[in-house]
Amino acid sequence: MTSASTFPDLIRRAKDRFADRVFLPRRRPSGGDSVTFGQLGRDVEQVAAGLLSLGIQRGDHVGLISENCYEWLLADLACASVGITDVPRGTDTSPLELLFILRHAGCRLAFAENDQAARTLFELQDELPELRMICVLAETTTLDDVLTLADLRRTGRKTLAHDRDYVARASRDVTPDDILTIVYTSGTTAEPKGVMLSHANVLSNLDGLSRMLSFGEEDVFLSVLPAWHAYERVLDYVAFHGGCQLVYTDRRRIKEDLRAVRPTVFGAVPRIWESIHDGIVTACRRKSRPVAWFLDRVLCACRSVGERRANGREKLLHRLAQRKILPQFRDAAGGRLRIAVSGGGSLPRHVDACLLGIGIPVLNGYGLTETSPVVSVRTPEDNRPGTIGRPIPATEVEVRDEDGAALPIGQIGHLWIRGPQIMRGYYNNPERTERVLRDGWFHSGDLGRIEPDGHIAITGRAKDTIVLAGGENVEPEHIEAALKTSPLIEQAIVLGQDRKSLGAIVFPSLDCLELEVPREQWDVRDGVLEGEPVRRLYRSVIDRVLASENGFRPLERVATFRIVLEPMTIENGLLTQTLKMKRHVVAERHGELIAGMFG
Repeated sequence: MTSASTFPDLIRRAKDRFADRVFLPRRRPSGGDSVTFGQLGRDVEQVAAGLLSLGIQRGDHVGLISENCYEWLLADLACASVGITDVPRGTDTSPLELLFILRHAGCRLAFAENDQAARTLFELQDELPELRMICVLAETTTLDDVLTLADLRRTGRKTLAHDRDYVARASRDVTPDDILTIVYTSGTTAEPKGVMLSHANVLSNLDGLSRMLSFGEEDVFLSVLPAWHAYERVLDYVAFHGGCQLVYTDRRRIKEDLRAVRPTVFGAVPRIWESIHDGIVTACRRKSRPVAWFLDRVLCACRSVGERRANGREKLLHRLAQRKILPQFRDAAGGRLRIAVSGGGSLPRHVDACLLGIGIPVLNGYGLTETSPVVSVRTPEDNRPGTIGRPIPATEVEVRDEDGAALPIGQIGHLWIRGPQIMRGYYNNPERTERVLRDGWFHSGDLGRIEPDGHIAITGRAKDTIVLAGGENVEPEHIEAALKTSPLIEQAIVLGQDRKSLGAIVFPSLDCLELEVPREQWDVRDGVLEGEPVRRLYRSVIDRVLASENGFRPLERVATFRIVLEPMTIENGLLTQTLKMKRHVVAERHGELIAGMFG
């Protein structure tokens, strides 16, 4: 638990308590020297002094374009220590999106992880009148007219040599209500939204999570998600606050590092947990037939135990497997995991239960960028598959109907959240802020219910954003709009929540289709057009419309689709009176078709 009210407090306490302890065994996923808490604290002070010496002050906005590495954390904490607001983003952000974010936020300086990222910023600089400086997060650079991190630290050291309390004075001015960071959500249909999170927001979340889960100084955290993502960020702060070790990895090295680092704490998106589960299953199936059959029975027993519905035979088999078989399964995740958190999407129930039965205690949680991010999480003592646990301390969750009235326990409705972690609003966007914040409550846009024991279960999403299994956010509306530009497509709905890729149901323009393919070749089965000539035609149309040259990213491509004869109408309940699509109703009505499509 932390009593720090601002990040300057948090940084100072960690530096004083754990000065000689190693925080980062390596500086980046690929390696590098270790860093102690004391060294990090000194480096933070030097960079903060350098920023202040350049005229960057409390309340100013600074871009931070980088992947996970020591320098990212250093820049982040340096800004936080003197009340500068950072605006983080990954190096894979498109130039167009980066331009919007840096311009909208009014960033005066931007950090770039390397020369390549800095070149992108240079190309945009003419359209960013407020951007005065670019700083490469490295000791050297091949570029002209840019600062390096070494330059910034050198300036900071000189300033501190003349005025030892230079940073300390600035730190004392920082308040809990100061904006720590502005995190822009992915946006494609409309402009990205800048979520303003204060020092109090994030520290309250750190406090609530630390009280819900028991972290100790002996814990080793493995960090694989983007450090600027709110979910990974709060876990990294928990490690820093608790005197733990934090090891950076990436998706190319994750399997190797799970075994090499043997973390005790690991936060990941569902797709990574699925990959671990699938790897165990595949390894079992590669054995000789009798052994593979036996191991399959063991995995089935693990699922039943995880679901708390194992019969006597399954319990016995599970007990027998405890000594030699299950430890080998657990080795896929390092073998020491104490706290394994899943967030950023829905964890498939069979994966959830199986890993729990194996002894990899995945704690499914729930949160959003707007909630700093954690709202609820399961605990090792009460780890029930199919739920997202109970709210963290000081957090309230209500289930309401479309009109905002509270619903009884067990009924499905819209999730509303209230607590100290709720964002201050969307930066320079009062209209969108008013849509989601009412009387201190945040409308999550998700559908769910509260169980009698207080556990929350998510049942769907009322808002349009799709979160893929890998944690990527996709806005479906502009994809649907693009599909409807084809004369062959009257309507379309894009789907893919918690899936590996997108799918779509398209509703054809029958007159146009008949001009291309005779009706006798449509092959209509249960209202779905299955004819091969029709499917070839629509596959070609979809691929052409969503091509990269039209500005679509690979994850925005539609991998699978179905062609449904009956259109969405007001009469069949799939459109509102204002002709807006009822997404969750369409998904429910065509549930079997969708399941088969993604099958």
